[in-house]
Amino acid sequence: MSQIILKQGEAKTLAITVKDAAGVIVDLSAATLTLGVKKAKGDAAYAIEKTDTAFDKTQAASGLVSVNLAETDTDLPEGTYIGELKIAWSGPVIDKSPDFFLQIKRAVTA
Repeated sequence: MSQIILKQGEAKTLAITVKDAAGVIVDLSAATLTLGVKKAKGDAAYAIEKTDTAFDKTQAASGLVSVNLAETDTDLPEGTYIGELKIAWSGPVIDKSPDFFLQIKRAVTA
């Protein structure tokens, strides 16, 4: 999940698999997740933020979670955004995922 390209106003489900530093799948069953997307790292607020309740965790024991981005989430100015998945739990320390990039392309309307 290093780069995701979407059109403005496009709904999309992001599937995320989490592995530890050794490449082993991490059981996320007891984790609290937050997805945050900013225009720049220094921005105080997220342009898109999804809290734990927005995630589908039916396969969390296998390290796989998903989260839906609605049309209103991606209705942003064209550009490249920086995203991160924050993980909070009592297991091994995984503070957040490596950054990924979300590129919003201008939507063509009739």
